[in-house]
Amino acid sequence: MKNLEKKKNKGLKLNLTILILFAIHLFSILIAFKTKDFQVNKYPLARILDSYLVISLFFNPIALSSLVKKVIEIEEKNNMWQMQMSLGLKVQKILLDKIKNLSIKVFLLQIVEWLIIIFLASKNINFDLDMEIIKRIIIYFLTTLSINISMLLIFTIIEIKSKKIYFSLFFSIVGAMSGIITMLTSKVLSQINPFGLLATILNINYVKDGQVYTQTMNNINYITLLVSLIYIILSLIYITRLNKFTLSKDI
Repeated sequence: MKNLEKKKNKGLKLNLTILILFAIHLFSILIAFKTKDFQVNKYPLARILDSYLVISLFFNPIALSSLVKKVIEIEEKNNMWQMQMSLGLKVQKILLDKIKNLSIKVFLLQIVEWLIIIFLASKNINFDLDMEIIKRIIIYFLTTLSINISMLLIFTIIEIKSKKIYFSLFFSIVGAMSGIITMLTSKVLSQINPFGLLATILNINYVKDGQVYTQTMNNINYITLLVSLIYIILSLIYITRLNKFTLSKDI
């Protein structure tokens, strides 16, 4: 069955979608790296990470929704759902396998991106990989990964429950916009909005000091990792207990 899943995904161009997302992320990373003041910035790693996180806040929901949509849609063609269920497979098991495969792809993408971020940050004279920075890297890497996986799960639920073919894509755009709005308006709403969680782990705070703004480092936010894990657990419970599925959609 693992080989069957790989064969089904071959023509979906999942890697192309991930490559496009990587290009967008890389663009945001290079923008931060190429700024005039980067070489003298006190917090080089935080500066690049924040640029990466802000861009991810908008583009990740849309890209992840697209990935989920592709792997679910393939099952709707040629009665793949019915064929696999006739072989004794449950819809829940099929969905969880798809989520696992997509999560691995996202994990590998993040590893590459974060290695690039750390490498570029190390070019700054103020970069110091002390224990506090290492802890921040580990916590925020895991947090970002958990947020992305939670969104994959949420979009899977939406895709399997919705009757409209483009609803999940529309929902992802609305979700991305809500993440930006909560980032600009409310820390509390950002902390509970699954599409606004990336905004809660921004590293640098800008404080006005007379006519200029000074940069200060925010404390490490451990709560967001917990919140994203809660979303993952709740979504997994919901998927495993699903009794009704929309196995075909209206155009």
